[in-house]
Amino acid sequence: MDRVVGGRYKLGRKIGSGSFGEIFLATHIDTFEIVAVKIESGKTKHPQLLYEAKLYNILRGGSTYQNFVIL
Repeated sequence: MDRVVGGRYKLGRKIGSGSFGEIFLATHIDTFEIVAVKIESGKTKHPQLLYEAKLYNILRGGSTYQNFVIL
């Protein structure tokens, strides 16, 4: 069974992991664009990915989540 996240990305193989989650290759189901997706367990007591996404946007001078899918 294919795992789809954000309603549009089909997860592929795991390519890494870190303190805040696991990183997978993923393919957009309409455009077939290949991206990396970082997933954090929904059971974590102190979620960090939203803060990480906000920090990356601040560092690149943006105020939107253009390259992030927040679930």
